[in-house]
Formats: sequence, structure tokens, C-alpha cells
Amino acid sequence: MNILILTNHLNYGGVSVYVHQLAALLVRKYGAKVFIGSRGGDLEAELKRDGIAHIRLPLTTKCEVSPKVLVSALKLKGLVRREKIDVIHANTRVTQVLGSLVSLLTRRPMVTTCHGYFKRRLGRVFMPCWGRRVIAISDQVRDHLAYDFDVPTDRIDLVYNGIDPQRFVAHAAAELASQKQAWGIDAGKLVVGHIGRLSSVKGQKYMLLAADILRARRPELRWVIVGDGNEGKHLRQLIAEKKLQDIVRLCPSAGNTSLALAAMDVFVMPSLQEGLGISILEAQAQGVPVVASRVGGIPTVIEDGVTGLLVSPGDPPAIAAAVERLLEDRSLAQATVSRAKKRVAEAFSLDSMTQKTQAVYQSVL
Repeated sequence: MNILILTNHLNYGGVSVYVHQLAALLVRKYGAKVFIGSRGGDLEAELKRDGIAHIRLPLTTKCEVSPKVLVSALKLKGLVRREKIDVIHANTRVTQVLGSLVSLLTRRPMVTTCHGYFKRRLGRVFMPCWGRRVIAISDQVRDHLAYDFDVPTDRIDLVYNGIDPQRFVAHAAAELASQKQAWGIDAGKLVVGHIGRLSSVKGQKYMLLAADILRARRPELRWVIVGDGNEGKHLRQLIAEKKLQDIVRLCPSAGNTSLALAAMDVFVMPSLQEGLGISILEAQAQGVPVVASRVGGIPTVIEDGVTGLLVSPGDPPAIAAAVERLLEDRSLAQATVSRAKKRVAEAFSLDSMTQKTQAVYQSVL
């Protein structure tokens, strides 16, 4: 099968990781020929290593009716015909519109994966561009599509995001010390961390406010936020305002999330919206106890008190209390880690995600 997967960019983040890992396993396990169309980014070298062709597109826009979308569609039209593409798979709003245009021009079927929540804007109402099948990454996203956008339930396929647990391995003490040193943190300090795109919907500012709450009674804690994005400026302003420079680090995205997670003692996902949360799955696979907001698809991943701790969104005192609870009650922390690792292996494997996605492709041919 020949597949064209579309996304805006390939910088580190949930959608880009999803696209790369899906494509790599489709090539390796199913013998598919996969092309990824995007404006490029951090993961391009990894695509080449995994035998995935990258088609550079001028998608430096968030506007679904931008002329850049039409230019990209005309470029892809020839590729789809020349390479005998069987299925087009879009992963963002801009690429949904792009994929729909290419599908119209080439008469090849399109599917979409919806990675989160959307506002009911006029563009989505009058140009839905969902494709023949719509993949929802969590139960909550599936319900959102059905109830808020009237997508027929018989067109929606529930396919949980998956990760490869074998990527998350134990690391030597020297490696962990080196990682902490790279963050500017002493090896003996405890680390509360987060990995994710710097965006207001990710709620990272509430994690910083939790750090401010705990700084007096837990001076040994250091807080690390790993990621890039537009919210970085506002987070730095908040760090300066609260005088948190001595205990908080903002660090750029890293390719080796296993090592970064292994250097953390507690992982926090303070999102205000979240489709599912690949970073949570990765933290659980690495064996790091997790505190997360009770929003979106996160309760699909975390059962409160069983595989992690859930808190109300936008609630810094609750985040602080949950972090402190996991640090003080190590038996609870270890129990949540053990159960979470088992749950990830059983329900959120990359193999399962790829197999079910492959079945969706087959259903539209």
C-alpha cells in the first residue's frame, strides 16, 4: 500500500511524533511505501533513516484557505498520480483542507486523525473536510466529533495513540547526572518535569504557580519544562515575576525523551485541553509517576489513584498537593508506576495503533 501522510510540520510534539512513528511501523511491519508531506522540522533526519520520503510543502500558515494550501495541493497532485498513492491521511486542520483538495483532484480516498478539540468555527461548518473515515484518538475526542460537529458515529474509528515501550529503558546514574547537569541542576536534586509544546492550552503556567507554592517547604525541588512554542515568552515573564529563576528551568525540545523522563521524579501534565497525551504515555512507560489534569482524553489514560493522580484543570494548589503526595508516599508512587506501565503495554502500544490504522486505510479502498 502507498500512503501519503500530511501534517503541518515535523518539529517535536505529539502530532509529529504520531506521524513519524506510525509511518515508520507501516514501512517496517507492513511493507508500505510512505510519503510525508509537511513544511519540515526536527524529525526530517529520522524519516530518512526509517526509509520514509519527505515532501517539503510551503505550509507556513495556519489559514486553511491560504494560497499556500492550493500551491501544496497542485504539487501533491502529481506525486499522488506518479507514486500511485492509495490513501491520503491528514492530521491537522490545514492538512484536512489540503488533503480534501488533493483527494478531489486525484479521486483518492482521504482519512483524518483528530488529535484534540476544535472550536466550531464557520470554516469547519461549511468546509468540514473530514474525509471518508475519521480517527479519534480517545473516547472523549470521538464524543466531541459526534456531538459538537455532527460527524456520524459510523464514520468514526476509535484508535488510541500508541507508543513503543521498548524505547523507554533504564539509564545509568552517570547518564541521569549528565542530563540534570545539562539542565543546570545538581545531581542530588529532585526534579518535577513536563515535556510538551509550549502553548496556553497545555497549562504550563499552572505548573509554575505550583512551584511557587512549594518552594518554601520543598526547597530541594527543581522544576523543568522541556519544549518549544509561542507560550515560552509568557512563561519566562511569569518566572521572572515570581522570582523562580533559581528553581525552574525552561529547556528546548529533546529527541531522547527516555533520558529526559528518567531524570524526573514526578511528571506533570497540567493541560486545559488534551486529546489523549502521548507525553503521559511516555512518562508512564519510563516509570515516572504522573500528575495530570482531569480534562479531555486524559482520564482514558489515567485512573485517579490507580495509574496516576488527577487534579482539576487550572488549579496550582491541587498540582502542588498531588506532587507532594507522590514524593512523600513512595509506595503509592511505585504502585501507580507499576500499574501504569502494564496498562500502557496492554492498551496503548504502537503495534496496536498501527494495525488499527492500517485497517481504517483498508476500509476506504
